[in-house]
Amino acid sequence: MKITSVTAYPVKIPRDLSNATGTAGTPARLLRDNPPDASALSHYLWAENYRTLYSTNIETTLVKIETDKGITGWGESQSPVAPEITATVINSLLASVITDDDALAPEQAWSKMYAAMRVRGHTGSFLLDAIAGIDIALWDICGKAYAQPVCRLLGASSDTTLPCYVSGLSGSNVTEKLAYARTHVEAGAKAFKLFLDGTEAECLRLIDGLREAFEMTVDLYVDALWRLTPKLAVSFARELARRKVGWLEAPLMPEDVAGHARLTAHAEVPIAIGESYRTRFEMLPFFEQRALDILQPDIGRSGITEGRKLAALADTFHVKLAPHISIGLGVQIAAALHFGAVCDNLMVMECNPKVYEVANKFLMNPIEYGSAALVVPEAPGLGIEINEAKLEQFSV
Repeated sequence: MKITSVTAYPVKIPRDLSNATGTAGTPARLLRDNPPDASALSHYLWAENYRTLYSTNIETTLVKIETDKGITGWGESQSPVAPEITATVINSLLASVITDDDALAPEQAWSKMYAAMRVRGHTGSFLLDAIAGIDIALWDICGKAYAQPVCRLLGASSDTTLPCYVSGLSGSNVTEKLAYARTHVEAGAKAFKLFLDGTEAECLRLIDGLREAFEMTVDLYVDALWRLTPKLAVSFARELARRKVGWLEAPLMPEDVAGHARLTAHAEVPIAIGESYRTRFEMLPFFEQRALDILQPDIGRSGITEGRKLAALADTFHVKLAPHISIGLGVQIAAALHFGAVCDNLMVMECNPKVYEVANKFLMNPIEYGSAALVVPEAPGLGIEINEAKLEQFSV
């Protein structure tokens, strides 16, 4: 089966930030003093307390691959900002690299695309996101060609549910966040992740409020959003340990391997990282220096092919997996679920119900999700089909 066409579509879907802030994809309050002009950057805002850009939209890149046998595969690249760049990488470069190649050989395609640019210094960022989107689409084709869900091709059962945590608490204050948490606890939620979007003291007060409300009936995790210094991270981790928090995520700048290693050795809670990295080559130094306790690969950035190698690397070093699933549409979510289903070292999956609500609007067959568990789609391939007519108005 040959690849006949590869097409990427940048997508931007408006959303209600007042309803989404505090949850995965928009974890922090955003500055509103950006120049109110009509420039291309007017919908990108800085986080209030640290230097990272977020979009006021849901932004992503969808990938459609067609074959000479009439089978079409869908992929998605994690593209929270500037999906036009990821789409251009695919349409202008990678499509020509793999057109006419075997559509049932995703491993070969990943290696070929990566090799095409590695000697030019491109081993991360938009290029790898683009490769991931194509890789996911090829796995979708493989599953459809063999009439099996992707997780079956990878060696897992097709009848699988995965434990999850609710990622982020919507609300502008502790009272509103606790009310949001209560609705999910009543729906069966067993775990929540909180974001360090303000001060450490504010975060600890929220944790104390959750412990008072729900005691030890829910697990809690904290994402520091790369904001802490090494010394502050140690003291903050100590406070989290006193409150029985399950992990401290993204504590330091993502380039700091040595700092993460020292922190992992001294922190009283497990250290979780992974969403900022895309390949085993990037992650190997962290494993070698024992600079993490939990790996959080993002399949929208690594693809299924490289994601499996990251999972094997983690298993080799006795590290658990908690895949990162942030802002995106159903293709990316489904790919992460199939990936999680096959990982023996899986700990828990991330779930942002507000993202799932939007994603399901553009699927012919919505993904099943709940506050405590996620259902892996059972249909062949990724098990989902895009409603192209609904998405068309949001394609840039």
